[in-house]
Amino acid sequence: MRSPSKTSASRSGAKVIELRRTPDTRDRVLHVAQALFAERGYRGTSLRDIARRIGIKAPSLLHHFPSKQQLYIAVLEKMFESLEDAANAVAWGRESRQDRMRQAVRDAIDFIASHPDFVRLMWKEMADESGVGRQVLKRRLPPLFSIAVNFIFHGQREGEFRPEVDPLHFMWSLNSITIGYFTTAAMIKRLWNMNLLGPAMIERRKREVIDTVERTLFTTPGSMPPQ
Repeated sequence: MRSPSKTSASRSGAKVIELRRTPDTRDRVLHVAQALFAERGYRGTSLRDIARRIGIKAPSLLHHFPSKQQLYIAVLEKMFESLEDAANAVAWGRESRQDRMRQAVRDAIDFIASHPDFVRLMWKEMADESGVGRQVLKRRLPPLFSIAVNFIFHGQREGEFRPEVDPLHFMWSLNSITIGYFTTAAMIKRLWNMNLLGPAMIERRKREVIDTVERTLFTTPGSMPPQ
């Protein structure tokens, strides 16, 4: 017969192993679910589809997410967490605001290029006025834009950004020319046989967007106030 201490230690060890496994499984579910939701949309994806691609039985998903709707919302929440981390890194960086803006453009384009599911899923959700993720967007998008708008506003006060630029309209425009590039990539491929997603084109896109930002938003060195 085992001693109570050994039994307790054994049980404790089993729990530790289980806790280590659970996040891995949950992250895998989120990753696969994001890909399928992006490909087929919320209504076109079932828990059975997700489970089959993972290689588990559908009821096993219920240990992590009680319903498809909660799984979908968890996917959106994880996406927004990544966006918020990136936005805060720019907002609280130590470099000049112009340098941080340039880096933000580079990082955003690199992120979207390496996460194509993100763009497809976000675009579907924004286009669907009755989408189940509507409340997530209403709750998470305004704070993100507030970080960006405040960043530009403070840059205007510090003389790095042109004061006549409307920060909110500028961010709407920047969002369109950044995400829109990727959402039209498939159409451009069909019509002109141009691959917008190749490494060389991605690098060129960064330069083009940064050039647009500099011309539209940045003050010239001669107009900077004395330090």
